[in-house]
Amino acid sequence: MKGDGGALDVVINNAGYFYDPCELVKEDTLNFEEQLKQINVCALGPLRMNNALLQSKALAPEAKLVIITSQAGSVEWRATQNGDTGGDYGHHMSRAACNMAAALLAEEVKDLGYTVLMLHPGFNKTEMTKKYEAIWEEEGAVDPSVGAKRVLYEVMKNGMEETGGFINCEDGLKIPW
Repeated sequence: MKGDGGALDVVINNAGYFYDPCELVKEDTLNFEEQLKQINVCALGPLRMNNALLQSKALAPEAKLVIITSQAGSVEWRATQNGDTGGDYGHHMSRAACNMAAALLAEEVKDLGYTVLMLHPGFNKTEMTKKYEAIWEEEGAVDPSVGAKRVLYEVMKNGMEETGGFINCEDGLKIPW
């Protein structure tokens, strides 16, 4: 069974919300309401959108469902991203949940001919990452226009052979789980 022939060839899901204070257990600064909000926006948002598009038959045959996510959702890369500091629970949990939903979706819609890609656009200078503005330059943060070009390059380059893949748009390499 292939896709139904709607109009959308590429859908880029770019849902993001990052609670400003860094949450830490040791400092008793966890905000569970904000964590749930992050999961609702970052993990369930793309799933809701992709479900609605599939149910409404809006997707063209061989459509690409792209989910902008983050290396923050990789358990294996925890030490790469923040060393051994921990914290920002809601953000990291929401991105891990987002990535799992995308992996499950990729398995489910592959037989319909739809590709699902998870893309980490790199560290971008946005309002969402402004709480880390002090390290933007040292960590190589880029203007959002550069991040967008990286994303578009990977969208054009990758297809069904990479469905379910988690790709770093900074270098095109797969991000481990």
